[in-house]
Amino acid sequence: MAIERLHWVLVHGAWHGAWMYYKTMALLQQEGYKVTAVDLASCGTSIVDPNTVTDFKTYNQPLVDVLNAIPDTEQVVLVAQSMGGFSMTHAMEQFSHKIVLAIAVAAILLLNGASLDDSPTFSDMIFKDTPISKEMIPNFGNGPKNPPTTFSIDKEDLPKRFYHAVLPEDVVLAQILCRSVPAPVLMSTVVNYTPEKHGTVPSVYIKCLQDRALLPAAQDYIIEHTPQEEVIEMDTDHTPMLSAPKELHQILMQLAKKYAHGGV
Repeated sequence: MAIERLHWVLVHGAWHGAWMYYKTMALLQQEGYKVTAVDLASCGTSIVDPNTVTDFKTYNQPLVDVLNAIPDTEQVVLVAQSMGGFSMTHAMEQFSHKIVLAIAVAAILLLNGASLDDSPTFSDMIFKDTPISKEMIPNFGNGPKNPPTTFSIDKEDLPKRFYHAVLPEDVVLAQILCRSVPAPVLMSTVVNYTPEKHGTVPSVYIKCLQDRALLPAAQDYIIEHTPQEEVIEMDTDHTPMLSAPKELHQILMQLAKKYAHGGV
C-alpha cells in the first residue's frame, strides 16, 4: 500500500488532547503520511464544557466525524492512548472496512459490552488503592448532592503520574493544556463489538513498563482479556509520544510495514 493511501488517526487519552501527539505527527508527516490527531469533545482545543458531556456518543463524535470524512481510497492506521482505547474499540467495530491496523498505547480497552462500572475486577486494578485514584479530584458541576460531572488532577501531580520521563518543557505544556475528563464517559461507557467487524482489524498493544498511571498489571489484564495480534514492550512512562517519540515512531513504522501491506 502506497504511503499516500495510508492515513494515520491519533486519539488521545483522558485529560489530554490532540496536542500530546505533536512529536508523532511531525515524524509521520516527515515520512510523507497524512496524519490527523483528534480532539474529542471537551478535550484539547474543543470549546465544549466537559461538565456538559454525559455520554460516550457525544464525547466520541469528533472521531466519528473524522473517520466518516476519510475517503474509501485511503486506509486508516488508528493509534490510541489510555482512555482513547474506548474510541479505538468503537471505531474497530463501526469502521472495520476502513481501519487496517489499530495500535493501543497503554490503552484502556473495555471488555465487550461492559463499562468500568460493570467490571469491578478490572476497575479495581485501575483505580482501587492506586496512585491515580488518590489524585483524581471529583468536580460537581450539577451540585454536591449529585454525582460528579468531571474528574481533574492537580497540575502538581501530573508530572509524577504521567510524565516522569518527559522533558521539562513538555511537562509545562501539559500543565497548561490538560483539562478535566467527563466522569460519566470514564466510568459508564459501554462498547459492543463482534468478531465479524472488530475482530477483522489487527490490533497491537504497546505496553509501557514504567507506567505510573495505568499500572503494568492493569495493562496485562487488558492484554489477557482482549484480542491482540502481538504485544510490544517499551521501557517508558504512560506517554511515550512525549517521552520516547523516536522509539515510538520506529515501532509505528515497523507495525505499518507488517500489518498495512508494506505501507512504509
